[in-house]
Amino acid sequence: MSSHDVASHSASRVQHVLILLLVPLLMVSTPAHVAGQAPPTGMLWVTYVNATPTTANLGDNLLIVFRVVYFTCEPYLGSISNPAVGIKTATFLIISIATQQSKEYPDVPVFPTGTEGEYRAEIQIAQDGPTGRVWVYVKGNSLQVAFEGGMRLGPPNNTHSELTYDTSDLSLIQIGQPTPPPSPSPLSQLLQGNELVLLLLAAVIILLLLISILARRKPKPPP
Repeated sequence: MSSHDVASHSASRVQHVLILLLVPLLMVSTPAHVAGQAPPTGMLWVTYVNATPTTANLGDNLLIVFRVVYFTCEPYLGSISNPAVGIKTATFLIISIATQQSKEYPDVPVFPTGTEGEYRAEIQIAQDGPTGRVWVYVKGNSLQVAFEGGMRLGPPNNTHSELTYDTSDLSLIQIGQPTPPPSPSPLSQLLQGNELVLLLLAAVIILLLLISILARRKPKPPP
């Protein structure tokens, strides 16, 4: 092989190595939209659920306020949250903490509060629903809104206030009066507040018993 052929072969190898090194770098530095990857469509996410009043009875009205967003992927910015505008109905669940008994309120009309992505709804607590401490949920996949020729659904799961990004919300409420504690027995009522008197009385009784025992043990005088 001539020196010219050797030099040409070496240059070709160097060029091949440079191409192999540059391809991964170009793939890493190429923006997502240039590579043809469409931003994810995502789902609707509930970020806030609040129920008032926090103490209610069967038949009372319950006001529920909730916020909904969806995410888009923007070049160089990553995921961006956007308020979901145009939701018309929602389905709610009330589930007992103690018994897991549940009551569903389907397709309740919702209305914008004036803040984009925030809605309010009102339900009447059903007579056959759970009582006691309950969670108020926005039911999974009960929200929908049209977007860019398609339909967005959400949230992906049943969502109450402990499952949202916002920590200022509260959808834990009490339905009905709390179960009163059992009434104390007459003896316990008598004992309450008289502990000191009872302790003094017990001390006096013990002291008298000791004196009686010592008196019985006193040696008799010799005849």
